[in-house]
This record gives sequence, C-alpha cells and structure tokens, in this order.
Amino acid sequence: MPLTSITIIIAPYHVGLYDHRVGGGPLRIMSHGIDKELSKLAPVSFINIAPVDEFEGEIGRTFEILRRISNAVSKAVSNNSFPLVLSGNCYASTATMAGLNQARPILSSTETGVLWLDAHDDLDTPSTHENGYLDAMAASMMTGTSWHTLMKTVPGHQPVDVKRMIYCGLRDVSDIQRKTVKDAGVDVIWGDANKKVDFTSALAETLDRRDDIQEAHIHFDLDVLDDSLGRVNEFPSPGGFLPEDVMGLMDMIPTKINPTSLVVCSFNPRLEGGDTVARLACQGIYRLISGLKEKGIMVTNR
Repeated sequence: MPLTSITIIIAPYHVGLYDHRVGGGPLRIMSHGIDKELSKLAPVSFINIAPVDEFEGEIGRTFEILRRISNAVSKAVSNNSFPLVLSGNCYASTATMAGLNQARPILSSTETGVLWLDAHDDLDTPSTHENGYLDAMAASMMTGTSWHTLMKTVPGHQPVDVKRMIYCGLRDVSDIQRKTVKDAGVDVIWGDANKKVDFTSALAETLDRRDDIQEAHIHFDLDVLDDSLGRVNEFPSPGGFLPEDVMGLMDMIPTKINPTSLVVCSFNPRLEGGDTVARLACQGIYRLISGLKEKGIMVTNR
C-alpha cells in the first residue's frame, strides 16, 4: 500500500525533560513551519508525546518515551502515513524501528536497514561508555547490545543486525568507539576535517552495492552538520555536512531505497546558529519527503 499522508510525531525531551537542551530542537523546527510546508505534499497529522515526569530518573523517563514513540510510529504506519519523528534524543530511532515492527510484523527489522547520518556512532554500552551521556547508547539499544531487560518493555523491539546499519558523516569518535565500529564490520562514510568528502556520491555507491537493503529508516542527527554552520548541540565537530550535502543526500536517498521513516534529532536551538540549523533541517525534511512522492512511494492528490 502506498503512503497517503504524513504523521509528525513530536518528542521535545532530553532524557525525559521537556524543552531542555536538545529537547528544544523539535519545537524550534516546528516554529519554522515545517508542518505547513509538508501539507503542500500530503495531509499532515500530529502525535505529541506527553510528559513523562512521573517516571523514575533519566533512565525511567527515557524508556517510557521509547515505548510511546514506538506506539505512535506503529499507529502512523498502520494508517499508511509516513512517520516523521522530531525528537530531542537519538533513541527515537530505536523506538521507530520497534514501531515499524509493531505495524508490519511480517516485514521485521531483519528486512529493514538503517541509514545513520550522525557524527557519532552511538554504539556505546554501559560497560564501554565514558561521559555519562545516555543517548550515546541509542544504536546499541537498537542492535541488542545494551539495556536488554528494559528494551524488552518497548513494544515491537527486535534487535537490528548492526551490519544493516550504514553510517554517513561519522567522525567525532574516540579510539574505543572507532574500534567498536571497525569490529562491527559496518559500512561507514567517514567525515574528514582536513578534506571535503562527497557524502552523496559515497553513500549512493554504498547503497548500489548493498542490494540486501531495499528499504531503510533514516536517522538524521543534526550534529552531523559541519560546525561552521553553528553549534548544533554540545558536541559540534568539523568535517561534516554542508547544506549542499544535506540536500544532495535527501534528494538521492529515495532514488536508491524506500525510506520507511525519518527521525530528526539532537539539536539544541539555544546555541549559536539555532535558526540556521532549523531552516536547513526543514529543507532537508521537505526534500526527502518530496522524493517519496516523486518515486510513487507516497500517493496523494496534492
């Protein structure tokens, strides 16, 4: 069944705290009118993730948000609606993959790839993690290498084979993290502070080679942007995406695979360049979803 609408799922939290640090990112993106722009392409509906203040601490709040995003994504997909998740934290992609599984049990995460556009690998586990930033474990939650008991409480969760992930823009990693990525055997298009990388061509070549990935969830962590565009969050770095990379990638991706869903995350709008980043995020979102219509993945009368 083709997609017929767009559902914007709004989770404006950082470790469960409303509008705190990166939790403000979804609100800033919404303030730039992304819903109005997308309504030119297809009918748009909304699911707001309600506050989770009653849950215990960072961990308890985080996992309740995971559960709620999974259910929201499942609802959207069951209604043939494309899920666009605007999230403070990266773990929204973990929840989104679970939500896809809920709605499409026959097409489980064993079939779906993940394009992880991010400066960071997020494969830390509690045993390897060094700085206390819980969201650095989002991909390990998704791939089944951390938080096993709590992940069982997330509806639809099935560990994703890490080899079905493709990284693009990865660069701000420690020696331990680099070794983890290398040992995992995943495809990586590395960012480079010393020379310009053609991310679009490199990812296109990788997708052409990976004929085992016909559809994929898109994870767009905005700190994949080059730090010359502003401080997207507290972990900016050189060697990342420039505006032409964002638009080139979002234009190319739907021509190579079928995007199942999109998470945009990890953006603190109160740092330098907040509105510049928000505008670019909106442009990238619109370009990707326009591509769904051009490819016939989304069919509407608009």
